Amino acid sequence: MPYANLQPVFDDATLALAVADVQNCLQRLPFLVNLTPQEKAQYLKLGPKLLPFVSRALMHCKNNPTLQVSFSPLAEWENDWQVCQRLEALQVQVQVLQEALADTIIALKQESTRAALAFYNNAQKAATFNVPGSDSIIADLQPMLPGRKPRNKNAAPQTTNTTNNNTQ
Repeated sequence: MPYANLQPVFDDATLALAVADVQNCLQRLPFLVNLTPQEKAQYLKLGPKLLPFVSRALMHCKNNPTLQVSFSPLAEWENDWQVCQRLEALQVQVQVLQEALADTIIALKQESTRAALAFYNNAQKAATFNVPGSDSIIADLQPMLPGRKPRNKNAAPQTTNTTNNNTQ
């Protein structure tokens, strides 16, 4: 576990700066769109051949101006494709950041959970020696233990529903 015993320094001021950086990035990209699931489903899906297809079509269009279509100006197409490629490069970096954030959050939650369980176990031991306050701590924390399901005291135990023809 290379992340054991993390001791990160990430205070409220650093959080505010990071959030401002994200907001600044969003402001630099005012053309970003938000597609609905239906709109995403309607777009063409060419798979891994998309990149070479568009790149070669653009190259052929530049080399054969007589075949260019008037309703799709070459300059706009070139710009769209270049912006798309730059955004993909940015997306890779954002994905690296997102994955690092997610992994660090998992590691920190794991460390915090271990510390909380150690405290809970200590409170349980203290309760066996009638240490004041330990019973209320256990009563408060026990229903929230990770992996525990809350019990419904009013619910009847579940039984399997089997039919027996001899009981009619």
